Amino acid sequence: MIENLSQEEKQELLERVAQKAEAYNYEFAGCGQMVLLALQQEFKLSNMMPAFKAITFSGKATSGLGGACGALVGAVAAIGLAAGRDKFEDPIWPEGNNTKDLVKDFYKRFEGELGSFKCGEILEKAVGEPIDPTTPEGSQKYDELGGREACSRVCGIAARIAAETLIDIPPR
Repeated sequence: MIENLSQEEKQELLERVAQKAEAYNYEFAGCGQMVLLALQQEFKLSNMMPAFKAITFSGKATSGLGGACGALVGAVAAIGLAAGRDKFEDPIWPEGNNTKDLVKDFYKRFEGELGSFKCGEILEKAVGEPIDPTTPEGSQKYDELGGREACSRVCGIAARIAAETLIDIPPR
């Protein structure tokens, strides 16, 4: 998607997108939205606000339900904006390029680095015990155990992995 980057420029881009996602989540919360926003800004992906709004509820609320990590959802949304289909008739996986392999690799790397796709499992690993931040008690425990910091780090990791994918993915 981005061509002719030197190794130094690539590393700067990866660091910048990770730092943005982490800082945005720490300040505003909403892991899926913050990862998506950082990637949209760095890769100039579509009109930002409709996609940003669409994943409003992809964050902390899923942890108590055993759902998908919001940072993963935001990253996948960004990859879709870059290389997804525009029409029903288009194939999901275009022939003649390596999009399918790059997306599979993204998922493998995400799970490899964070240990799971599930919000609650990632959060438990990060803070050392299970938390349901959707309850008043869980929300207090989330704050006491550094949940905001932990989730912000996860956002940075997810954004970095997605950015590495976006650098190589062929646009549609």
